[in-house]
Order: sequence, then structure tokens, then C-alpha cells
Amino acid sequence: MTIDEPRGLMLYDTFTRQKRPFIPLEEGKVRMYACGPTVYGDPHIGNFRAFLVGDVLRRWLEYREYDVFHVMNITDIEDKTIRDSAKEGVPLKEFTDRYTESFLRGLDLLNIKRATTYPRATEFISGMIEFIQALLDKDVAYVAGDGVYFDIDKFPDYGKLSGIDTSMVESTERMAKDEYDKETANDFALWKFATQDELDRGIYYETPWGNGRPGWHIECSVMTRSLLGDTLDIHTGGEDLTFPHHENEIAQTESLTGKKFVRYWIHLRHLMINGRKMSKSLGNYVSFEEVLEKYSAEAFRYFYLSVHYRRPIDYTDASMEIAENSVAKLDNTLDIVDNALRGDDSNLGFTEREGTLLYSAREHLARFEAAMDDDLDTHGALDAIHGLSGAINEYVAVGANKGVLLRASGTYRLMLNTLGLFEKRRAVGGELLDELLSTVTDVREALRAQKNYEISDMIRDELKKIGIELADSTEGTTWKIERRPE
Repeated sequence: MTIDEPRGLMLYDTFTRQKRPFIPLEEGKVRMYACGPTVYGDPHIGNFRAFLVGDVLRRWLEYREYDVFHVMNITDIEDKTIRDSAKEGVPLKEFTDRYTESFLRGLDLLNIKRATTYPRATEFISGMIEFIQALLDKDVAYVAGDGVYFDIDKFPDYGKLSGIDTSMVESTERMAKDEYDKETANDFALWKFATQDELDRGIYYETPWGNGRPGWHIECSVMTRSLLGDTLDIHTGGEDLTFPHHENEIAQTESLTGKKFVRYWIHLRHLMINGRKMSKSLGNYVSFEEVLEKYSAEAFRYFYLSVHYRRPIDYTDASMEIAENSVAKLDNTLDIVDNALRGDDSNLGFTEREGTLLYSAREHLARFEAAMDDDLDTHGALDAIHGLSGAINEYVAVGANKGVLLRASGTYRLMLNTLGLFEKRRAVGGELLDELLSTVTDVREALRAQKNYEISDMIRDELKKIGIELADSTEGTTWKIERRPE
């Protein structure tokens, strides 16, 4: 591939099981829905892979100048939220509000951009009741003794996303649970009649069919249709949601609208630990707090980016240490650039070295874009970033033309920021800060010449507390703004 070769975004679509050119329903605009958290506990690190993949996809779409309307739901009423809030003896809303805040905090720590909106299931109950009644009117749903169910026999294409075989299913089989691990399909609950405990706790809504609350699957269909219309461009989620959740979304939505529900289905593989899926139900999960006690949030984001989203990734201390070392190298290049831009313009001419660096920046950007256009190949994109990092380091080592360095480092920062890396890093603070710190370093050097190390060290230590690190050498004192803990 040459650096001038035209490219276009290709995405792997689970439905067609192939990479396809991305063409949105409306030119220049993307309607995107990401399955969000069920807020019944603090999110573990496995949850964040799905959220980060959605973030990377959105960032790349925006890089390609699409206007993205990004919806991520909050499931605040379903089996687990009701069960665990009862165990704690806490009202459902108070319980789910607590864990919604925990989830949002985790997004911010990982520098995951906030979605356009975070609808809560409980905010769309009236729409769910209308949706279910419309399915009853179309005779694709029925009322049973414990709730309202979707009749999968009435949707001939059931199983077309997951490939599940419905030939052995009897029409009388029903599944009341929101989630199940069975490999056979069942009629699924659209609405569940309230148990006595739910009645006592006030967790129910009135309907023509009986007091109760929605099933999990109907929640997403109603929120997507209400906020994004009948047809979505992109729907993302973990591979475990393909069946039954996404299969059920398709069945109930397309039965109502008669239109294609989703144009591109994006599913990601799980985070593994010791070769098994990490999950709360298996009890083998690592909390987000545990990770951040040992490693930086920047390294954790890099860890996820280092493996393609359609491949499983195994969490180990060794892999996290590699990620930490990698981000340190990338960050060091930013330090080198900042220091060079603060110094004298040691190379005022434009020689073959300058041309080589600018060509290298163009070449690595082209490789970065090609990798991201190839179904979000973040591993390849990181390789391109490391390539330009090395080229910049080599260039600055023997002097730098500031104008050329600004252009090359601008490309470098663009690639990093597009992957959400070092966006929170404190940048060089402008001429005023330069002059102030130049004065401070001059004072310290005078103090050190007088062997007044106590005050000199005190100045250094106080500056470190606010994120400015001084380094003394035989050539003088240099400074940099540290990457602060998130």
C-alpha cells in the first residue's frame, strides 16, 4: 500500500459474517446504540472492554467526519437489580443510582467519551407498554399466567443473527428469566407480572394485562426506537449478547416495524482470566479499583487497544506491565518534544533530515488510518504510533527545526488522541509558564552553586506536588509537566 492509496472504513458485521464497507442510512450521520450496563454492582474490568470498543468506534467515525448520535442504555430494572436491591434492603432507584455513578466514574477514568445520552429503562415504561400492546394486536405475542410473551413461531426469521436452531422448539415453551445460557430458543417474556415481593416494594406498573414490569429484551427495543428511529446504523455489544438478547431485539422490533432493525452488528470478544470469561456470575473478576492500585488508567486503556476487539484478551500482570512500559515510551516522546520546543531552535534550516521526518509522519499516519479503516485494527494503529515515536526521538537527538517538529509531533498527538491516549496529559503551558519556570530554574541553579541544597530541593519538591518535575544535570535544569494520576 502506498501512502496515497484511497481507503474506506470496513466493519465486520456479525449478521453477514464478513467485513463490509460502512455506509450509513443517512449520509454523514450515524445512529449508534451500545448495550450499556445492568447497574447492580460496581463494574469489573471485563465490562469495560465493551464500553471502550464502542468509544474507539465512535472516535474513528468522528475522525472520518461523521456526526454520531451515540446512545448507551442503563438497565435499572430487571431480575438482578430487583434481587440485589432487596438483599441490601435498599429502594431500587437508590440502589441503581449508586451503581450508575460508579459506572460513569469508570468511564471517565478510562477516558471513554460520554455517550450522547444514557437513557434509563425506567424512563421508557409507557413506551414499552405501547410497544407490547402493538405486538399483541399483531398477534405475535400472547398473555400467559405469569406475563406477556413473544411467540417466536410468528417470526420466521428468528435465529438469523446467531444461527440458533429453532426446529426443536415447541410453541408452548417459555422462558421467564431475563438471561439464560441455553442453546435452544424459547418464547421470551415481554412483560412479567409482579411477584408479591415486587408488589410489596412498589416495583410494578399498571397495564391492561396486569401489574408488573418489563422483561429485559423489550427495554432496548423501545429505547432504540424512541431515540434513534426504526433502523439503526450500528448496534454494539459483547459476544454473549448475540443470543438471546440481540436475537430477541430483532424479532420484536422487526415484527412491529416491518423494517430492518440494524445495518451493522458489532460484537466483541470477552476479556479472559486464566482462559475463562471474566464475569460476576463466575466469581473470577478483577475490580477496576484493584487494577488502578497497581497500574495507570492510561496503561489499562492501552492494554485493551493492543488486541483486536474480535480476539479474546487475557488479563495478566505480565500483559499489564508491557502496557505500562509501552505508554511510558510514548509519553517519553511527548516529553522529548516538549523539551525541544522549549529550547533554542538548534536547526533553522530545512535539510534532508527534515524532509525525512515529515515523510515519515505522513507514512505512519497513512498506516494508522489504514489499520483503523480495516475493522478498527487498533494493534496495527499502535504499531504506526510507535513507528512515528521512534522517528521523532531519532530526529530530536541531533537537533530539531521547531517548525518541522511541531508538524510531525502534531501528527503524533493526533494519532494518540484519536485512540483516547494522553488526552488528559498536561501540555506545555505557553510563554508565561515557560518564562516563570525559566526564572525558577535559574534561581535553583544559583542556590545549588551556593551549595544551598535545602532550599533548592524544597523548590523542586513543592513543584513536584503540583505536577512539575525538575531534572538536574551537568548541562543545567530541565522541567516537564508530569502525567498526573487520573
